[in-house]
Amino acid sequence: MLEKTAASLEPCGFQRVIPGATQSFRTTRQLRTAFWQHGAADLELSTAWQALMHGTFDLNMGSTSEENNSPALSASAFLLDFLYPTGAVTPMRHLTPTLRTSRTSDGFRHGQRFTRLTSRLYTSSLPKQQVRRPGADVAPNQEAHELKKPEIADINRISDIEVAQKTAEAEADADAYETRTQVEATVDDIDDLGADADHLGLLENLLKEADSEDADRVWYHYRALDEALQADYLDRVLTYLSRSDRISDAWKISELFHKLPLPLWTSQIFVAGVRAEINLQNDYRALEIFSKGLDHSSLNLPSLVDALDLLLASALRSSTPELLKSVWKHYPKMAARWDFKGITSQLEDTASVHDVAVLKDIWTHYPHMARRWNFEGITSQLTHVASVPGLAEKALDFQTRGRRELQELDGIKLSQGALDTLQRILVRRALVSCADDQVIPLLNVTNDPLAFEEFLRTIVRTGKGELGVQVYQIYRTLPKAMPSHPILHELFRTYTSLSAPMSVKLAGLESLWGDWHWFHTTPSRRAFQRYLGFYASRGHTRRVYDLWIKYVELYRDDLTLPILDADDTFSHLLQVHAVQGEVEEAQHIFDEISTKFRITPNTHCWNILLNAYAKAGDYDGAVSTFEKFVAAGQPDEYSYGTVMQMAGDRGDLGFTVDLYRRAQRAGVRANEAILCSLVDAYCRNDYLQAAQDMGIRAAKKGVASTYIFNKLIHHYGTRRDLAGMNKILQVMAEENVPYDKYTYRQLLLGLSICRQSQHALNLLIVALKDNIFEVTAEHFSIVMGSLLTSGEPAAVLRLDKLMQDSGFATSSDTLFRLTRALGEFKNLPPKTRSRRTASEWLGEMLRSFNNIYGLGDQGELRRPGLSSPGNKPNRRGKLLRKTTERFHFGTIVRILTELREFTKARELVDLYLYIFEGSEASLDGALPIMMLNSIMEADFHAGHNDRVQATWEVLFETAKKEGRSADFVAWVPNAPKISAKYHYVLSPSLEIMQKMLFMKEDATGLQNLIREIREEGFEIDSMNWNFYIRALVQLHQYKEAFVTCEQLLMPNWRGWFVARQKERLGNIPLDVRRKGTSPSHLRPVATTLYQLARGYMELDQLRHWSAEAAATFQEIEQECVQVVRAIKSMVRVYSKEEYEILGEQDFADANLADVDFDGGESYEAETETEAEAEAREDAED
Repeated sequence: MLEKTAASLEPCGFQRVIPGATQSFRTTRQLRTAFWQHGAADLELSTAWQALMHGTFDLNMGSTSEENNSPALSASAFLLDFLYPTGAVTPMRHLTPTLRTSRTSDGFRHGQRFTRLTSRLYTSSLPKQQVRRPGADVAPNQEAHELKKPEIADINRISDIEVAQKTAEAEADADAYETRTQVEATVDDIDDLGADADHLGLLENLLKEADSEDADRVWYHYRALDEALQADYLDRVLTYLSRSDRISDAWKISELFHKLPLPLWTSQIFVAGVRAEINLQNDYRALEIFSKGLDHSSLNLPSLVDALDLLLASALRSSTPELLKSVWKHYPKMAARWDFKGITSQLEDTASVHDVAVLKDIWTHYPHMARRWNFEGITSQLTHVASVPGLAEKALDFQTRGRRELQELDGIKLSQGALDTLQRILVRRALVSCADDQVIPLLNVTNDPLAFEEFLRTIVRTGKGELGVQVYQIYRTLPKAMPSHPILHELFRTYTSLSAPMSVKLAGLESLWGDWHWFHTTPSRRAFQRYLGFYASRGHTRRVYDLWIKYVELYRDDLTLPILDADDTFSHLLQVHAVQGEVEEAQHIFDEISTKFRITPNTHCWNILLNAYAKAGDYDGAVSTFEKFVAAGQPDEYSYGTVMQMAGDRGDLGFTVDLYRRAQRAGVRANEAILCSLVDAYCRNDYLQAAQDMGIRAAKKGVASTYIFNKLIHHYGTRRDLAGMNKILQVMAEENVPYDKYTYRQLLLGLSICRQSQHALNLLIVALKDNIFEVTAEHFSIVMGSLLTSGEPAAVLRLDKLMQDSGFATSSDTLFRLTRALGEFKNLPPKTRSRRTASEWLGEMLRSFNNIYGLGDQGELRRPGLSSPGNKPNRRGKLLRKTTERFHFGTIVRILTELREFTKARELVDLYLYIFEGSEASLDGALPIMMLNSIMEADFHAGHNDRVQATWEVLFETAKKEGRSADFVAWVPNAPKISAKYHYVLSPSLEIMQKMLFMKEDATGLQNLIREIREEGFEIDSMNWNFYIRALVQLHQYKEAFVTCEQLLMPNWRGWFVARQKERLGNIPLDVRRKGTSPSHLRPVATTLYQLARGYMELDQLRHWSAEAAATFQEIEQECVQVVRAIKSMVRVYSKEEYEILGEQDFADANLADVDFDGGESYEAETETEAEAEAREDAED
């Protein structure tokens, strides 16, 4: 409403707001200057005003044409100029001359020249020359001249009454003139725009500028020129203005365009002319220009397409079909201009081609090119048509009602072919913005192959993969279907990115490969490369070799690029072995590249070979290969990133930093992988603050990504530090680092390790409900693992049902979690557990596990992630390398061992060897450490101590070799022998060895074992130190036990629970309690202190009878102050555990039997359980 009011204040504004009056009844007057002094900021409302004025009601109620009903609604560029500051109004008004309007169909006189610097009927400041100051004489002709402006076509005279009234009001305004401020008195002083300004020179300078921001100044200087110069600069000014999309410039473009002769039309000016008329609602005048353009041979096809796009969009927005038919009656002329043969004049570089073979190869695609270059091939460029609201409904309605309405209109009858073409264009453009459920109905209207092609080309970018697969299945069955190469490539990308089981993806890809042969006889070279890359990344050795042989045979002598000259010829063969860790095969192929084919391996081949050593866990081999690469070529950022990731993940800080410095000296840019390797190296060595500072610095420089901060969250999580995880999230928010799905993955893992299973479950459920992040089957697997860690297998079964109900496909990981839950049936609620016997629960677990690694439908062995076992398995890195199948088999073997199902555990180990290591593999050097631990435990319970010892020796020697740190230098003191990641790798097996030596009462062997492990660079976790001390006490090695506890465990002891309660010290904070479960957090548990107390009492009794015992007792009193104080300050609570160790006879208070005595945590809470260890190792994977 505001804009209509403003429009009415323009010259003849009421005639545009309420058209149809045959006589003007308003009087011409100017309001006082003070009325307009508001001082508001600049407002550009012309676009909104134009929309409000569109389709104004005709008061004449006459049946005039649309052209007559759409006058040029182009008011001044500054509709609300009374809102502008006083000093700025006049310059802007001078730059925007008054528009002459008319009630005729033209909207203005095209041959009429605008007068210079005419005033408006309503103005915010009265011009000096129009104000008669006191004592000044006003020329009669001047006054008459002022009263005539602006000229209006339909007003031939101004009444004498109006002239008199105008004169009186001008005199009244003159009385207020002397009270104006200094700024108001100089409003006509415009810099560089004076009457003597060099308009021609200024215009030349403005026309040289690339942008159109100075369109008003260009127009002002152009209008200041004489008619001869205006004619000379007409085309240049019009070209300049054509770059402007402002509605306020449309009338300028329209006026100049109609002065330009047809031979001088250019493509840019032609489109600008059509656009200007449409913006001015002169659709039929735009159509007239377009019709002339079709006959103008100098206009290129893109400009004609743009003009047609504007016209069609305007016609489709119209409520009546008249304009659409008027446009489409030119279809024969348009089809002739868009003929394939018509493009020959635009092929400027064809004359320079002399290779006949290349021309022959190009011309084989003539049918497809002819189809794409005909008139219907332009639809993808009709962007304005695609933005028409409700276009999908119009396209669907056109088949039944639209055709009939167009034919019923008077005039030329449209041919059936013209209507069919229009229908196809509407369908194709509607597919761009329609809803998913409208796609297939639209395509079924025309069964147009090009419509299918245009839709399928964008399914990956628009995220409509599943719908695209359905559309393609319809398309490939059409009689005239011929899917193009780009479509088949797009479908390949769609299948590989689908969130579906691998079997569904493989079936779709195989069907697509058959379509390559069915529709094109021979797959393209790019198709071979993509299929080879996909199967190589999945480890499908046989499939890769079959495709590679066909690929080489077809394109060996390719004229564009012979097969042996391509960079990726051998990369797929290397990759298929690299992903499976088959180093020997990868090295063999790499060597044959230079020896057999006489080709120097490129950087890509070197990088794949490095990756093969990384996948195999062969650290020494990777480092050696990298050094060879440095000597033979130039490693890139991927090369440095691969080796640095291995070194950083192991915690070899010195070597990682050295590689980083070498990369900097070589000019290699630090990418995400390189920075993350530094973060890993710092965190593995407990320099978390340094890693965090590095991430923040990288973020401030714009280098750091979310992945780096995800790494920090991961390392804080493995240390049970929820506060640290929260701190990293705050840093990400402060540095504007966005979260991704892996951020939430690390949060769930951290909650899992910290025993916060319910919080992890709540986060997952909220994400499902509120779509906080994209939930995947992997997130369900993590939460299932968290519930298993906290001993809640029943919740795992319920979560699995929720996952199925939510539509997620079961993955091998979630199926494995379900298998574990079945194996832990003893932790199920009694009602649930009673439904089956122990044997039945065990059978359910094995059947579930068989679904992951058993025989498939075709009798082949299932291998999640890979296709077939390696021919020559690599023995290096087998002990410490972590893979999904190693974790799965190792966990199930451990469960069977705990259930005392030793035979089944041994059979499962044999199955693992057969599937993953080959039928001839043996236990020595082939099994991962988790399985060896289970085998040792099974042999220990069976009483086979010799087997336990033999397995330990193999395990220990292998761990020393594979865990050797790259930072170790023999002659450097305190150099780390073992990488930080593997410091505690021997903990489970060490516990079994200590139990065996304790049962044999071999105190010397126990001490030698601990000393040997520490000398080789391994660390001993809190659980094994506590066991070691208790064993020494029971084996009467009092001095060693007390000293060890005093030096290693007591610094982190926080006092007795009962004593803290009496002193009102409160419980230990949860963060500290969580960190206490970490294997590296050394602290004595209550059981250990009870054993030490018993040993202290035994020594106290013996010292009276033995001088040696007295000396030992005195040394303990002097050297082990904290342990002695803890024993003497112990408050008896008469628990069952205390009674069993100390032998107190008056055990009576059963209610205190379950009270925690050391910091509120029992022994199990102080150490990392097997379930927690598995959760931590799973997180590290």
